Amino acid sequence: MKNFKFLLIFLISYYGYSQTVDLTDYNKFLKEHVSSKGIVNYDKVLKNIDDLKKITSSFAKISPNAGWTPSEKKAYWINFYNANIIRILAENYPIKSINYIKDAFDLKLVDYVGTKISLDTIEHEILRKLGDPRVHFALYSTAVSSPMLKREAYMADTIEKELGMATSDFLNDPAKNKIDPEETRLSKIFDWYKDDFASANDMINFINIHLGGQKISIDKTKISYIDFDWKLFTK
Repeated sequence: MKNFKFLLIFLISYYGYSQTVDLTDYNKFLKEHVSSKGIVNYDKVLKNIDDLKKITSSFAKISPNAGWTPSEKKAYWINFYNANIIRILAENYPIKSINYIKDAFDLKLVDYVGTKISLDTIEHEILRKLGDPRVHFALYSTAVSSPMLKREAYMADTIEKELGMATSDFLNDPAKNKIDPEETRLSKIFDWYKDDFASANDMINFINIHLGGQKISIDKTKISYIDFDWKLFTK
């Protein structure tokens, strides 16, 4: 009986209920440091860096397990990524680009359940494996060409809708993508992550679903990619 009880406790903790993620402080931080246009006030962030470190530390104590739904995992890891990239840049501010930090995405600069991981680990080894290309348009890279940073955290119960909106907002932003039925210039993000789509036609269908206006075609549209501008997004 004791062995059965121990096994039951283990199974519930590993496969069962999701851990609670309190986003109150993170939401407050975003509203106070991010504009309606997604611009982060890094001067202000630097003054309040201890508050941000407490937020990332709080995230780092939670470990998504097999009991979490895909939506819960996506919300947690996107929020965790975005909070930490703001922290990493702020700790090196003032700089004109995150690329001024050597190997900012590759180095293990993120605390997570007693160890260190990298931003690339979160994106490539965790989020991409969830099989939803829309996550790329929710991840903030601090750059001019980056998807916009929301002023509020992603929530598990609404993230599917939020990811659709983030993707549509990014695709329909003429500063990020130049859409035309004859000749279209897409963000470099689509070139980098083309393997996340089953085929080129699958990527075109994905784009058309999220476009608000003209559609493009695998046969009739000439497609090229816009160089990614890594300058810090400040205005």
